Amino acid sequence: MADKIFIATLENQEKILDELRGQRPKRYGYRVKISEPDTSARVEYIYDAVGMTPAFMDFAAGAFNYGSWRNVWFVRDNYPCMVRADGTEDYRLDPNNYNARADGSTAATDISNTAYNGNVMAAIPLVWVKRYQEDGYQYVIFCETQYDEGYKAYAHTRADGTIAKVAYHAAFKGGLVSDKLRSLKDLWPENNTNAQQEMDYAKANGANWCIRTWSLHELISDLLTLISKNMNAQAAFGSGCITGYVDDASKHYGMTQCGSLCEKGQFFGYGPADTTHQVKVFHIEGFWGERWDRLAGLVYDMGEWKAKMTAEGGGYNFTGAGYTAACAGVPHAVAESFGGWQRDTYQSELGRLPTGQVTGSETTFESDFTWLNNTICGVVLAGADCGNGWGCGPRYLNGDYAAGAAWWSVGASLSLV
Repeated sequence: MADKIFIATLENQEKILDELRGQRPKRYGYRVKISEPDTSARVEYIYDAVGMTPAFMDFAAGAFNYGSWRNVWFVRDNYPCMVRADGTEDYRLDPNNYNARADGSTAATDISNTAYNGNVMAAIPLVWVKRYQEDGYQYVIFCETQYDEGYKAYAHTRADGTIAKVAYHAAFKGGLVSDKLRSLKDLWPENNTNAQQEMDYAKANGANWCIRTWSLHELISDLLTLISKNMNAQAAFGSGCITGYVDDASKHYGMTQCGSLCEKGQFFGYGPADTTHQVKVFHIEGFWGERWDRLAGLVYDMGEWKAKMTAEGGGYNFTGAGYTAACAGVPHAVAESFGGWQRDTYQSELGRLPTGQVTGSETTFESDFTWLNNTICGVVLAGADCGNGWGCGPRYLNGDYAAGAAWWSVGASLSLV
């Protein structure tokens, strides 16, 4: 009798635990085994991600395979839309064809309309993230709510410290219209501008507009690692426009006109044989390749990474003043710019950053290159350009350009909280 009571008690406890598991917020996470070189094997699912099927671009079928991730909130609630200059959302676009509105109305969209007082944006729903490193692993965990105080919503934090339900990233590479940075179809990616010019062009839309922030960039990069279970984003999502550079401004240096993938859905990319077309992730075209995107909130200052994760306390600057030291960079004995394939990285709540050895490869460890200079304060660039080949990717960070530097391969894209 005592044994039956004991078994019944255990069964009741298990039922209670099952109910509690169903009620608690889900946490989808991964950890990276630092010593593992294989880009897929080094990523392990943890918490509610365990047992889920990774997403990937099926290059043979020409369609994106969502695996188990289609109905998870940060994928399900990501959509393209028109956002007015005052920051209000005007209307949503058909997620598979931006030429139409999501409500099916016959009204034309404004995705190419330079007279429209707003921009084509990708809405990124609120995500709380916990990042840390210990015992040979790097951890990144996502939750729809603030599970505990270790979870931060940096990418969705406004300048006044309040949390927005949605953050917006430009759907297209930034282009210039009358000294205003825009996200519109049929523009060409702007370039040959310095950091302050780019920020001024962004804020010409309104005070709350900005160039792409480090916190938003890193959130999207981390989500790509999560859903693909792979550090090699090009293998999982598509090559991107990583070759085709021509030394000719009239040919836009080999870059692609904005909007080439506006009828291709939320995620789309071409396989290894095609390296001259854009890639799209979370309704964002050209997240890597084509042209570098300058970031607000991350500098590589004399060999040290420094970050500012939100616009609180006076916004962003390009000197690193008031920024938080994240970690040491990559040692280099000679006072010059240098690069290598990322191998060693450090994961803190400020993001994953290259440190130590750069002796990896295009198919191992972080699978992305890095280019640095330990003698300047570099305003960090992300993604690389159409002359960087397989070094391109969401985690390619370049700390070799000071704020005043302007080049054919460097420009900026919009963000808005």
